[in-house]
Order: sequence, then C-alpha cells, then structure tokens
Amino acid sequence: MGVEQEAAVRAFIADLEGEQLDAAQIERAVNRMTPDAEWHVVAWHDPFVGHDAIRAEFLREAQLFRDLRIEILAIASTGNIVFNERIDSMMFRGKPLRAHIAGVFEVDADGKIAAWRDYSDTREVAP
Repeated sequence: MGVEQEAAVRAFIADLEGEQLDAAQIERAVNRMTPDAEWHVVAWHDPFVGHDAIRAEFLREAQLFRDLRIEILAIASTGNIVFNERIDSMMFRGKPLRAHIAGVFEVDADGKIAAWRDYSDTREVAP
C-alpha cells in the first residue's frame, strides 16, 4: 500500500539534496507540489501556502545552508499519508548540523505533495 505515494515523497526529497540549493532545484521541488500545497517548516508553525510562498521560503533558506544530505531511515504510508523518519545533515550558517526529523506528507491522486509537516527536537537545531 502507498508505493506510489512513498515514491513521490522520495523523489521530492531527492530534489532538495545537494551542495547548494539552486533555483532549478527549487523549481523542480515546487512543481512536485500542488498549487495550494501547505508546508509547515516546523509542524506547529503557520504553513507557507502555495507555490509562490513555498518558493520564496526555499530561496530564503537556501542562503542559510549548503551540502544538504537526507537519509531516510524509515518510511511508511496509509492511504495518501506518508510518514518518514530521517536525518537531515548540512552545513548551516557555516557549522555542521545533523537533525533527526519525522515528516508527514499528504500526497494527492496525481502524486503531488499537498501538505508537508516536519517534527523535530528544536534543541537539536538551536544555534
């Protein structure tokens, strides 16, 4: 169950990895999302909604980090919901950062990300 939804999330995450997140990568990732997608960078914060807002946040964040590597430790799905446990590693503001993340993705019938919520321990990412 959920093989297609899990593949959509894996492809989306793969588009974000690399030395430096550039405009082409951001556009590929945004195009994997529905036009009205919601992205909760931190699950309990207000989401960025829609391609323009999400693109702008990706561009803002791209200036803060580089060398992003995402290791998916576990992935599971039920219906259109995909859960993943992962480790995001990067250079953040010039310092190495490794964060344990639990992500929740809603994938629509066309394989597009409709919602993305990440849960993490903020102590792990505090400056």
